[in-house]
Amino acid sequence: MLAPPIRYARSDDGVAIAYTAQGDGPPLVVSTGPMVPLGLGWSEGGLWSRLAEHFQVVRFDPRGCGLSDRGNIHGSFHDEARDLEAVVNALGAPQVSLLGIYIGTPAAVISVLNDPERFSHLILHSPTPSGPRSDSQEHREEHELSDEVVDHLLRLGWRHHRAPARRALLTLIAPDLDTNTLRDLSESMHDYVSVERLLQLMPEMRSLEFVRDLQRIQTPTLIAVTPEEGAHGGGRAWAQAIPQAQLSVQRSGASLLRSGAPSIDELADTVDRFVQGDRRERTRTIEATRTVIFTDIEGSTDLADRLGDQAAREIVRRVEQLTREALRAHGGVEVKTMGDGFMAWFRLASSALDAAIRIEQSVEREFAAESRDVRVRIGVNAGEPIEEADDLYGVTVNRAARIMAQAEGHDILVSDLVRGLVQGRGYRFQERGEHRLRGIEEPQRLFALDWRSTTELSE
Repeated sequence: MLAPPIRYARSDDGVAIAYTAQGDGPPLVVSTGPMVPLGLGWSEGGLWSRLAEHFQVVRFDPRGCGLSDRGNIHGSFHDEARDLEAVVNALGAPQVSLLGIYIGTPAAVISVLNDPERFSHLILHSPTPSGPRSDSQEHREEHELSDEVVDHLLRLGWRHHRAPARRALLTLIAPDLDTNTLRDLSESMHDYVSVERLLQLMPEMRSLEFVRDLQRIQTPTLIAVTPEEGAHGGGRAWAQAIPQAQLSVQRSGASLLRSGAPSIDELADTVDRFVQGDRRERTRTIEATRTVIFTDIEGSTDLADRLGDQAAREIVRRVEQLTREALRAHGGVEVKTMGDGFMAWFRLASSALDAAIRIEQSVEREFAAESRDVRVRIGVNAGEPIEEADDLYGVTVNRAARIMAQAEGHDILVSDLVRGLVQGRGYRFQERGEHRLRGIEEPQRLFALDWRSTTELSE
């Protein structure tokens, strides 16, 4: 398989990020950090070509590396997470699976922590460079000595352009590579990344503190380690820290950089079973259009600051009660609550709009006597969502959430599709123009429902 063509995404701070996508399955974004050029691994028997049998494999060069913006850009793991987010946004998929390998592990974890809704599955292979580690004196001394050796080889190999030093470093990472593969990798990596970024890697890895953050990950997670890592407890602390994480000790310890290595087939099959098997078991497409709404109390944090936690919570509780009454009255199905808002779905777009109208009108009446301006905002979209374990996912859901984020207090903001579904029903809309919703490339026309002009609610 030839390396796929290069595309570009732009990060939120304006850096152009080179990426590739190959395969027809669900998207699998791979984070390898500043180590593996985009063109490597696509030959027959290579890891990416093997994964592409089951997934749309998406790889990217972090800033300062390969074909991405370089100049004086060196980046960090947090910057790499921004680059990863830019690529995910460019794909336009509502959710992707994420595979972090070795040096790519930190950026993968940071990305899931930053925006967990974007990732359906997280796979971490050999996540040894960072994260949970022993604080014993013996291990600290081992880390310090290892860091000194790596630092010395990096300086010789990249700053002083010594090819034997580069090959020695690669041998430490992948001791089973043959002479020709070592030579080719040494040459391709020489110009791939700046020495400044490489020298920054080890101190940055040792300074990362993931233990508490890992406990916040709710995304289904698989930790895959080599037999040698498994024998020394590698990956165990990760699996213990991440709720419900699975630990898989692979049978083969061969390097993933060597085409045709048995470890490649094993990892590809493991990832496929974890992601695709889980999806086949738990996922079904709802074979009908559903209308999804998101609600939110605008400025709820300010309420707590002005009124105190107890009084603010009482206001939220009253809004929750009014919202649930509206959902029940119009056949809505409550999916979940999120802070001070709701996600729900309806079989009919008109029922969703009637419920939204009732929410706005009843909240306004509820607090009018107290002269309180409690401002609820609502986003509405329609489509065919994905259902997993009593939750909804997919483009329809993500767009509804993004539409709600564009709304202001007292707004019922709807997509053009929702407006079209209720044409001729007597609803009045005001066009709000085109908006760029996060994660969606094409601008979306949005409309505000004039709920104050509706004097009766349909039953």
